[in-house]
Amino acid sequence: MSFATTYKPLFSVNLLHKYYLNKGTDDYFSMNDAEKEKQLAGYKLSDLFSIVPSALTKQKILGQKLRFILTGCRLMVWVKVSEQNASIPFIPLEDTLELTFLLKSTNYTFIHITQLGLLNAGQLFYFSNKRLATEDAGFPLIKKENNTSEINESYLLNSTSAANELKQLDADEKKGLLGIIRICIKGENGGYHILKQNGNLRSEHRTYNIVFANRKTTWRYLFESDQNVTGADDVKKEEGNARQLVTRSEKPLTAKGFVSIKLGDKELPNPDIFQLKPNEALTKIYSEIYM
Repeated sequence: MSFATTYKPLFSVNLLHKYYLNKGTDDYFSMNDAEKEKQLAGYKLSDLFSIVPSALTKQKILGQKLRFILTGCRLMVWVKVSEQNASIPFIPLEDTLELTFLLKSTNYTFIHITQLGLLNAGQLFYFSNKRLATEDAGFPLIKKENNTSEINESYLLNSTSAANELKQLDADEKKGLLGIIRICIKGENGGYHILKQNGNLRSEHRTYNIVFANRKTTWRYLFESDQNVTGADDVKKEEGNARQLVTRSEKPLTAKGFVSIKLGDKELPNPDIFQLKPNEALTKIYSEIYM
């Protein structure tokens, strides 16, 4: 007699970046399903991130008969289930089980396209369904699937927490590390637990979101001659300079779509992601376009 080995989803984490998913000023999460599918076409996690289990977690995955899969925009962990009951893990998952995944940026333009502070290099982001004891009670938990809000600097670990986490990693694991994704079988509270109270799988597995905002900058247009600017235009003179115009508000950088910037009856071009010029205080970032 032969038995089929069956695996079922344990949990998943969506990693979404609005630079690729928004269309100009149109927000991905405000789109209908057909529009979302079109924006997702060609979106690959591997173009942005390397996501791998830590060395310790690799051992746990093998020992617990789990499978780690990256597919589309999603990290997924599957669990082998009992031959007699597909809602029961083949090997019981203890409440103390924690799975750690290392998040690294593989795209050198990540800081250009992501709405994060320029001074955050070297700091460590932490996305988990359970807070560390070394963080305060306000440290944010990873967002559930129905929460599409963007991550920010509040997910950065304090120096004590970061040092403790790095102690657990070898030199290669630390290299280029952007953040840690840690999913615990027993979460911060019942709403974050992975399993039912009796240790069985849920009918719908837990899904979490990590959403990165696309960077917004002030667009600076550099002309070779004076320009006629009125209050109806989308740009204004910078410090009275008629050859140096800036947008009246910050504008989003996106891979798809076009942001309309009018000067009289002319449509001005959108910038690329490379010409970023922060001010001295690093409080404002400009995208420069030479006309």
